[in-house]
Amino acid sequence: MVDLAAADDRPLRSHARRNRERIIDAARDALTGTGEDTSLNEIARRAGVGIGTLFRHFPNREALLEALTHEQTSALCAQARLLLDTPEPAVALASWLRDLVAHLATYRGLSASLLGGSGLGHSYQAIDAAATALLVRAQKAGEVRADLDVPALISIAGAVSWLVELGPEQARRADVVLTVLADGLRAAD
Repeated sequence: MVDLAAADDRPLRSHARRNRERIIDAARDALTGTGEDTSLNEIARRAGVGIGTLFRHFPNREALLEALTHEQTSALCAQARLLLDTPEPAVALASWLRDLVAHLATYRGLSASLLGGSGLGHSYQAIDAAATALLVRAQKAGEVRADLDVPALISIAGAVSWLVELGPEQARRADVVLTVLADGLRAAD
């Protein structure tokens, strides 16, 4: 697991900082396209650095994805905190689930890395905590099924984000799927 706080706090020389930024920019470009299968070698090439330089900054693909999505994950979790104050817990959970799907669909392979347990420690922990707070609140209010747990909720988001990654037509279907899922999450009357 990458400690983002420690990695961001250590001072980098200007050359190293530029290389890190170039790697992140190249990864952003590569992984928002057809992306999932883009190799780290290809990302290093696009960044204009050697593979050793990439690995000095990011020891594996998950560390690179974690750095790439750090700000977005923080914003997603901040949104969850705001939604905790809304009057309808089930609506808040469904809204955040849509935000989570959009987040996971941002970069090819992000949902697979998050759901596959292959890394993304900080991101997974933050998303898990946000999902737990929203889910528990909705369940305590009796608005969401009691048998739903956070891993299932995150798996649902990951599966729907995969649809979004497939293209615009599937992305439109994903919205319908999310609406049906939100209805299915509601507690029985």
